Amino acid sequence: MDTPENKSLTKKILYVVVTLLPMAIYMAIYMPVFFWVESLEHGGNFHIIHTAIDDMIPVVEVFIIPYALWLPYLCISMIAIAVRSRSISRKTSYMLMAGMTLFIIISLVYPNMLELRAAIPDRENIFMDLIIYLHTIDTPTDVLPSLHVFDALVVAAGLHMAFKDKKLLLVLSDILVVLIILSTMFIKQHSIIDVISAVVMFIPILAAALLIKAKK
Repeated sequence: MDTPENKSLTKKILYVVVTLLPMAIYMAIYMPVFFWVESLEHGGNFHIIHTAIDDMIPVVEVFIIPYALWLPYLCISMIAIAVRSRSISRKTSYMLMAGMTLFIIISLVYPNMLELRAAIPDRENIFMDLIIYLHTIDTPTDVLPSLHVFDALVVAAGLHMAFKDKKLLLVLSDILVVLIILSTMFIKQHSIIDVISAVVMFIPILAAALLIKAKK
């Protein structure tokens, strides 16, 4: 028999599902396009992303942990934002969609790749094994801008908009985002150029989102 508590839980779940539906529909379209773009060889004409600073950044294999926390962080945070505010959830979703669409366009007009993985040291530990495994399933192409960085920044911004009163939550979120950003470079998944370009892409998209809010 349905209790008031069960009905309330079901109502909340449906509310979250409906709130996140535009993002879910977008991802259903985006992922096949992403894998298609990843499969393109561009006649081998990839622009190599590299700076001298990349050579100065050491491999710190423990950073595989915050790197792997990226997806759980995005999913849990998006659900939390959806529960808190439908309007902020949609705004966060649209920011993600804008950046991910720009990423696809950039990857098509400016094919790019990394050669940083050659710097991975020959050390034997579980973290290094995880990095090597990651490199086997994730190609070094289409890395600019870093979606790891961009998506984490957008979701962090969404949390700040939705949970202004939860200072500890926001501090912990920001710390994790900083670790995620650093992890992309310390496990040689991204160049510092990828990180900077993600920040550059994030700023005007966030400004546009805040401007729309100001007009309401």
